[in-house]
Amino acid sequence: MGKITLISLLVFMVASSLSYSQAKNISTGSIASGNSRPGLMNITELNVGIGLYEINVDYSKRVVNLTSILGIGLTRNLTGGIGAGVSLYNGGTLVPLFADFRYFFNLGKTRFFVLGEGGIFLNFNKAEDVPKYLISPGAGVLLPVSKSLSINLSAALFSQFRQEDIGHDSFVNIKLGMTYLFKSKKN
Repeated sequence: MGKITLISLLVFMVASSLSYSQAKNISTGSIASGNSRPGLMNITELNVGIGLYEINVDYSKRVVNLTSILGIGLTRNLTGGIGAGVSLYNGGTLVPLFADFRYFFNLGKTRFFVLGEGGIFLNFNKAEDVPKYLISPGAGVLLPVSKSLSINLSAALFSQFRQEDIGHDSFVNIKLGMTYLFKSKKN
């Protein structure tokens, strides 16, 4: 996918998600609007990363990820989940398996979150005996669309490394996604 096509797609997705202009009451019912303890949720994100520092080796120049996270509310503002996806690098394709934790808070009428992810990559293209690990701290904003659906936009520092390596590869990641809350039977 060309850079112009990718940038056009991201601009279109951000513009269409921000064009929703109806006022929302932030004191009722979902993770997007401040539920005290959310139930089961799915977070699907498209991530685009630009390599930092040394970018002349495979798997370090750029990355495009599509991930899906199945999460649940752990406490009032904390969610935890497991995720999987596909990562397309300049050197090949990897499959990330990771844990995701997010802490939500309000600043005024806007809902923000900080996130932390950690996990392992699976590489089906090459027979590598040493696994590659990932960590990714970040922060973002949640934009409610309905009681069950929100758009999330975040930025993260994404790092990958092997246990025996001294160095690591890092990326600046921009994430655009949707958070869907499954309705509970009680409501």
